[in-house]
Amino acid sequence: MKHWLATFAMFAACSAALRADVTIVQTTTIDGGMAAMSGQAMSPTTTTRIKGLKSRSDIDSEMIKLSGIADLETKQVIVLSPGQKTAQVLTPASVAGAVKDSAPGVTPPVVNWSINPTGKSQVIDGFKCDEYTFSTTLNMSEISPGGSMPPEAADMMKAISMSMNGSMWVAKDVPGAADYVAFQKAAAASDLASLVYGAAGLPMPGVDRMLKAIGSVSGVPYLIEMTMSIQGAGQMAEMMQQAGPTKVTSRVKSISTDPISDDIYKIPQGYVVVKQ
Repeated sequence: MKHWLATFAMFAACSAALRADVTIVQTTTIDGGMAAMSGQAMSPTTTTRIKGLKSRSDIDSEMIKLSGIADLETKQVIVLSPGQKTAQVLTPASVAGAVKDSAPGVTPPVVNWSINPTGKSQVIDGFKCDEYTFSTTLNMSEISPGGSMPPEAADMMKAISMSMNGSMWVAKDVPGAADYVAFQKAAAASDLASLVYGAAGLPMPGVDRMLKAIGSVSGVPYLIEMTMSIQGAGQMAEMMQQAGPTKVTSRVKSISTDPISDDIYKIPQGYVVVKQ
């Protein structure tokens, strides 16, 4: 469940800038489906702070509290776990080595993300937003290409897939919009995406294509509405389908270009550093 929540929180929180300090606060509500199965309300808040080529995203919810500090220039991600007071330092080389050692010869699947304009627009919080639709399908057995899923579970998941379909309402005139687009392109060209998802414990297949697709959209995704549904046959599929589709809505609560302190990009005192 932690991995599943982190997927959407990270997806909804790809927010950043290159030439200015930008802070974006997003709220996410997750209803039905796996949220209903957990029996707990899921309403994570994600605060992303960007200063130059550094970013920090703080995810706060009842189920998970996690912070990620990313440096595009050094291609390093630091994952802070407040509960354990640990700081995990990840680099592209260390993550690739860990995946290779755990599952030699395994090649992550290719997943295509499709994002297309609809020509529709609406005004949200005073900003004109243009609509884009997106869709993709993931085979559940391939979501953990590093080999962390037990063979028995992987076999049961082979006939099960998860579709993700929805819309993004993109604003071009919000503060920091131009810098946001520039950062997305820089992030897509780096290994940052794989590190962020690997840090969350979920080596998300095709995430590089997702970021490139989002980076091609000129503006800030102000409102994201997504529906996840399970397809397949068998006892496991039927159990997962009983709760119905999962609906995820992520919306920008605030955007600020106020100066950000350099201190938030440092590992807090008292944290134990763990290198991958």
